[in-house]
Amino acid sequence: MDQAEWSKIEDAANKEGEVTVYGVVNAKTVDAITSGFAKDYPNIKLTYVRLSPSDIRARLDAEIASGNAGADAVDNLDHASFDGYAAKGALLPLTVPSLGDPEFDRTKYERTPYVAQFVDGPYAWAWNTKLLPQGISSWQDYLNLDVSQLAATDPSIGPSVAAMYETFEGSDAGGSGFLDKLTAKGKPRIYAGSNPQVAALAAGEVAASLPVPVAVAATIKATGAPIDYRLPPTTQSITSELAVVKSAKHLNAAQVFANWLLGKAGQGAVAQGGFVAVRGGTPQTIDTKGATLVELPQITTDQFKAFLQRWNQLLAQ
Repeated sequence: MDQAEWSKIEDAANKEGEVTVYGVVNAKTVDAITSGFAKDYPNIKLTYVRLSPSDIRARLDAEIASGNAGADAVDNLDHASFDGYAAKGALLPLTVPSLGDPEFDRTKYERTPYVAQFVDGPYAWAWNTKLLPQGISSWQDYLNLDVSQLAATDPSIGPSVAAMYETFEGSDAGGSGFLDKLTAKGKPRIYAGSNPQVAALAAGEVAASLPVPVAVAATIKATGAPIDYRLPPTTQSITSELAVVKSAKHLNAAQVFANWLLGKAGQGAVAQGGFVAVRGGTPQTIDTKGATLVELPQITTDQFKAFLQRWNQLLAQ
């Protein structure tokens, strides 16, 4: 859209005075986004509601069905959910100016007219520096550990975790049968998410962890905790996309937020939280040199169930 049309949307957004976003980014990133947006748009109050992907879907389903939208914009991890909402006519096509920025690669990051990717969330090997001073530098290092000193995320919390575990057995990772070898002599300690998992690592409950989000590891490392991390040569990354809800109560403010998040200031904010910003020229806090980021594959419901069955069998041995 041209500048005159965009100025009208900004004026209307300032009159609306607020915008609510449902999302999944970590608390540090929320703080950076909230403070950065307030600086650039002091007349628009941003409320960022942190939820799990499943809770976001549950809320949106109920709100869209009732016609009473609570979210104005949403970021999530599940492509299928976004596509489903778009097919129902529940999302507004994104036409914000930041999409036309030469530093934003639309071919790569605008998957459909309704969503735009705003970050990469890479996963890294992680360890306690006191218990494992040499760290983790290969997938074989995991197999050399006492498995009882290894942390893992419960894959039943979502398809993305199961999909991540399946990549461990790829030719560019641990190789065929990696999970069988890992669990052959015992069971890792299972945690209900990456946050408690990295907290346990920092506390010395375990010596190492299967890959966790860099955003989580970096945030806890920054507190002085005795942990470190390293990106594998082929690094799996979860992409996060943004969409605007068509029935939003603050539709103009939602578009202003989307434009800001995809622009220079917003991309700088998400980079502060340990994510990899997608806009070119953004100073990154995460060093990805030597690593190739690969988007985590999406898996079907049946594939998810099949992996959980296999995982339970592995732990039952």
